[in-house]
Amino acid sequence: MIFFNGSTGGLGRYFLPEVLKAGLEGRALHSRLEEPQKLVEELNASLTGKKRPMQLTLVQLAAMVSVPACEQDPAKAHQINVIDTLATVSAFISWAQKQSIRPRILYVSSGHVYDEKARGERANEEDAVRPRSIYAKTKLDAENAIRALAAKDSAADLLIARVFGLIAPGQPKHYVLPNFIQRVRDANLSQIPGLSNVRDYLDARDVCAHLAFLSGKDWYFSGQTVLNICSGEPISLEDLLKKIVNVMGVDRSALQNKLSPAPGRPGDLPWIVGNPARLSAQTGRNPRSIPLDQTIADALKS
Repeated sequence: MIFFNGSTGGLGRYFLPEVLKAGLEGRALHSRLEEPQKLVEELNASLTGKKRPMQLTLVQLAAMVSVPACEQDPAKAHQINVIDTLATVSAFISWAQKQSIRPRILYVSSGHVYDEKARGERANEEDAVRPRSIYAKTKLDAENAIRALAAKDSAADLLIARVFGLIAPGQPKHYVLPNFIQRVRDANLSQIPGLSNVRDYLDARDVCAHLAFLSGKDWYFSGQTVLNICSGEPISLEDLLKKIVNVMGVDRSALQNKLSPAPGRPGDLPWIVGNPARLSAQTGRNPRSIPLDQTIADALKS
């Protein structure tokens, strides 16, 4: 069985359907990160009347993910993304051990933890890390804390999935895709922050398909515990905007003279693109199954 939290978030809302597609049993956890005792109660209830499995997986999705919100309240971001997250993972491991069940943790981190790469270079799992945003710093801190917890007395098997850019239908308005769609509808293309920045976007449904696949496997990554979840395909925010214009069927020439950039967030990197080679090698899957144009079309319907 696969347990996961963050079921209402940008990834979590798509995770269970992908688990079921993979022929696996999944269960959303509803206890909050700061409620480890309620987590234990949920876990106990989940096994009532069932044969105890040899192993169980926790997919740790829940987090404070808004970059601006994290910057505005670093203490809260650290509390949720590090302290409360570690408490949840620790409670899961302790509970599983008491049940004589081998715990497995899939911690969903961020590709933003990597150090700056030269334009054209893709981040590999072994590359140096140097997060710049509060959000990315808390994700790396959580990685390190969970890695130490899992390694202590070989308490749990661990895989850290570093997810790069996400786009999907139904995202909140502050995400890049719905924000750009609204800008095109309003013919408001002036002063767009970081327009020349290059990112690596996957549809959240593709990301969840990879996470679900990995959740049901016995992991062995030649001693590695980190895996990039990314497309490896660079796209500038300007080119993403132009794709949106094309899918919406808007006359690009009528909007072109309104298009202008604005500075990005302080410390925002101009290039963040991952290398998905290990993901493809370990899963035998293509990183992307949903084209960007399809994601945009689906977002327009949501």
